[in-house]
Amino acid sequence: MQQLTQYQVERMLHRQRRNPARPLTPSTRLVHDLGFDSVDVVELTLNLESRFHIEIADAELEELHTVQDVLNCVDLHFSPPVA
Repeated sequence: MQQLTQYQVERMLHRQRRNPARPLTPSTRLVHDLGFDSVDVVELTLNLESRFHIEIADAELEELHTVQDVLNCVDLHFSPPVA
């Protein structure tokens, strides 16, 4: 994953998290550590789809447990333009 893409995903997570004291690491859990609920995960997914012009299946939402899961999901669907 390109560093810029990772930075953009982490910024989205920073803005949306409910527990600002918790630092973001790949193993940070969305629900337990950042305070996300199911609506937050759906909102995050919509933001990711809009920002990166990707489509994330509803079944994949259930697999987004950590920051790394989110990064992997975006990486799976997003291929940046070749310069």
